[in-house]
Amino acid sequence: MAVALMMALACLARADDGPGGEGSGGDDHAKRKPHFVFDSSIVLIFTVATGTLVLAGLSARLQARKEMARLRQKLTSGLGEGGGAPAEEEEPTLVLSEKMAVFIVIQATCGLLIMYFLLSNIFFKIILVFYALISTQAIWVQATFLFEYLSTKRRMPWMERSINLPLLGSCQVYQLACLVLGLAVSVTWAVVRTRANWAWVLQDVSGICIILTILAFLKLPNLKIACILLPLIMMYDVFFVYIQPLIFHNESVMKKVATGGSTHEILPMALILPNLGTPGAYSMLGYGDIALPGLLLVYAASFDEVHRLGGALKSYFWMELAGYVLGLLCTYGALALDIGGQQGQPALLYLVPTTLVPILVASHVRGHLGDMFYSNLAFLDDAQGGVSGHGGGAEDRELLLAD
Repeated sequence: MAVALMMALACLARADDGPGGEGSGGDDHAKRKPHFVFDSSIVLIFTVATGTLVLAGLSARLQARKEMARLRQKLTSGLGEGGGAPAEEEEPTLVLSEKMAVFIVIQATCGLLIMYFLLSNIFFKIILVFYALISTQAIWVQATFLFEYLSTKRRMPWMERSINLPLLGSCQVYQLACLVLGLAVSVTWAVVRTRANWAWVLQDVSGICIILTILAFLKLPNLKIACILLPLIMMYDVFFVYIQPLIFHNESVMKKVATGGSTHEILPMALILPNLGTPGAYSMLGYGDIALPGLLLVYAASFDEVHRLGGALKSYFWMELAGYVLGLLCTYGALALDIGGQQGQPALLYLVPTTLVPILVASHVRGHLGDMFYSNLAFLDDAQGGVSGHGGGAEDRELLLAD
């Protein structure tokens, strides 16, 4: 899973400047608008992007609550004489480090250039196969999460029954049903993507599941890593939108890769929302414009849960969500003003400052900056085997033992 997610994240960074630009009102998916026009597709983009991040934040709080309870049980069992009940199985988590943050940007840059020079019909088909596999896995993961959450509210014994499958071994009925759902969505999309005008629905369902899965398994442990990854990926975005076309004599590497080059087919790495008033017109937002700032929003939601920060005024997550919406507004404002004359905007140029700066300023004012910048979240320290050396020590132990 970790390898697939890292590959997906690299693709996200490469696809940020889709046709018409990141988060733009462009619609090369059908016909290009000569000028920016505010329409229903932009409202849908805002709704879907923020809704996805709200789901990711709620999921992060539930995950943090579960992991903190598991750590509390582990700690109290270790302090007690009887040993206690065995702890629940940990959920797999990939915690970003300084080196990984830099490597993601390098990988994205190299991957983009490789695709630019090697993109062909065969290479494009290989990319589609990888996307379909990642999509299937992401839908399966999210459908499984949803069923397991609902099953805590209402038991469904027949869905939890175990069955034995050839090659796959033993699994539960609901897991098989979720896998079949993922395969059905991915295969159907692959078949109808260029033929049906509703194929965007399947692509968006897949995209939302991919983003949620990345945000569930890929974690920022502290603000220090965020201050490395997000500015670097923002500079990558700005370079390939504004600077690189000048080096390549006004040919945009991102635009060529996103539009499929000689294949004339758009890479499926963006949410596509239709203009309800103009058939055939679409707006697009790259997956990376949601997933990359989303890493910071998920961190904020986890910090809220660990430190029991409830309410909109105290919560870092809701403040970050407001910053994300402001960043999207700035992106569309820059698009309307045609800043840079690129017929598109590097959305991360606006999204990174409007999410990273507020949490740095607010945490400094509230006295949380030192803890957020240098100390890992307790359950992520445990996921790393407790070897990071940045944990909170006695303070974290006291927090874990508190009811």
